[in-house]
Amino acid sequence: MSRKKKLTKAEKKEKKKQEKEKNKIPENIEVFPGNFLIRPRFVYPIVSVNVSNRLFGKGEKFSYMPAMPGVVGLSLKIKKVYISAALQLPASEALKKKYGVTKFRNININIQGRILNWGLFYRDYKGFYLSNYKQYYPNWNQDSLGYPKSPGLRIIEGGINLGFNFNKNFSMNAAFAQGERQKKSAGSFLMGLSERYQRIEADTSFVPPTQGSLYPNLDKLVYGNFISTIVYLGFGYQFVIKKVHFTPVLLAGSGFQFQSYVQTDKKRFWINVPTYATAKAQLGYNGDHFFANLIYATEFNTIPIKESRIRLFSNWLEFGMGLRF
Repeated sequence: MSRKKKLTKAEKKEKKKQEKEKNKIPENIEVFPGNFLIRPRFVYPIVSVNVSNRLFGKGEKFSYMPAMPGVVGLSLKIKKVYISAALQLPASEALKKKYGVTKFRNININIQGRILNWGLFYRDYKGFYLSNYKQYYPNWNQDSLGYPKSPGLRIIEGGINLGFNFNKNFSMNAAFAQGERQKKSAGSFLMGLSERYQRIEADTSFVPPTQGSLYPNLDKLVYGNFISTIVYLGFGYQFVIKKVHFTPVLLAGSGFQFQSYVQTDKKRFWINVPTYATAKAQLGYNGDHFFANLIYATEFNTIPIKESRIRLFSNWLEFGMGLRF
């Protein structure tokens, strides 16, 4: 008669821990046992500026875009630690002549959990071109000069985003980070909180010709610092067909914004109400070992300055694939 092997104290502790973790996992979620994965990715991040007049019927809209060649990178996961590195692709001389040069840093650190996710972000872009220039420069020769450029325009953003999911059978982790797999289609109401710092450094070419008198406060802007607290609500849903999944997410909200900005003739302090919205979607395959997905995300929030409404857009297109072991 065989005797059952007696477990050591350490083995009992580990078994108890595994059973506890297993009981935490919802029936609709499958967690991968592998502790190591590698993921090459191509990223196309953009921060753009759109300005309109808050006084109806006055002032034309104008938009600035960065010259962006894209970024390639690599992500590694070892147990619960994510490590990412990325390199900016070099810009061609033709691109520099047409759109100018944008110096940028775009750093994101994310922990995409099932119920709670948080992310730190830092974006610093300097050098933009006026994308809708024709109504302001009707005689501009784009073939020889490229687009009108604003090399001194600089946008800095940094902060933290916290997100909450209210349905344990819906996993943002499975959708975007692919650290686990959702077995059946499900969705959830979502809530988030964003604390962010933004800085705008303008130059004399920021407001296009003929618009200076219609944007008097923006035309005199030297730089401004803006601190916002934003609460937003929304919904997300993951459609699952075997190991293929598609997930759209939409959130919107508002809050309050402390403004401190310097004009050529004075310094101002104000409190205003910004608006905020973000949408993202992914289409992916999440197999036992191989996984891949395509992610598009867009986010905007406003900076109202007197008669002006500045919208800062952040767009993110990413394709990645990888293996887990």
